[in-house]
Amino acid sequence: MKALKTIAAAGLVAGMAATVSAVPDATVTVVRTSGYYDPASGYGGGEFTLKGSPWANPAHYDPATLVSGGFQTFCMERNEGLSGQPFHAYLNTAAVNGGLGGGSPDPLSIGTAWLYKQFAEGNLAGYDYTPGPGREASARALQEAIWMLEDELPVAANPYITLVTTKFGSLAAAKANYDPMTAGFTVRVVNLYGIDKTTGDTDWSAKKQDMLVYLPDGGMTLVLMGGGLLGLALIRRKE
Repeated sequence: MKALKTIAAAGLVAGMAATVSAVPDATVTVVRTSGYYDPASGYGGGEFTLKGSPWANPAHYDPATLVSGGFQTFCMERNEGLSGQPFHAYLNTAAVNGGLGGGSPDPLSIGTAWLYKQFAEGNLAGYDYTPGPGREASARALQEAIWMLEDELPVAANPYITLVTTKFGSLAAAKANYDPMTAGFTVRVVNLYGIDKTTGDTDWSAKKQDMLVYLPDGGMTLVLMGGGLLGLALIRRKE
């Protein structure tokens, strides 16, 4: 059950206006690389390979999570796609449109942020980083844990839900909003939009899947490059 708390409707309108006028942080493409995701028919979850961003490098991503010139990531919603590449990318702390279970914007949970940080650093407990069937299974389990933490999918037994519940003390605590000021690490949501083929501008009507990125210490500078939605005054508490 989720409750939405609107601090100021004017802040929401102002935040959306800022986004519309924002310069993209990057132009990117997103693919899935064989051996890094579950190839089961109809399954649309990660890992994904995001290419073209200025954000990921060996200084903070483990080599096992840097693939074919891009970094490995996971999606936040179950009902948005990735057609019509390339995309304009904007850094944020929330998913836009919110998927099946969230509002819009839908703030990133601390549990999702922490799990992705562990993954990106190459030390997520129990994750098989060797490309092939083991990694495919790990990727599906982590993707489904992220979907559960973002209220996109109910999950029964899942090793990463167990891990994050142990870390934060309860599932409700793991679902709490990620606060970059107190978390001690920097994870961001990458909001993706289509590009107008005529003008080259962002096509705001073509909202695509939201992804995750792990930034190094001091990553706030990158965040402030764009990400107009960072100013949105809409906070969701997940219960």
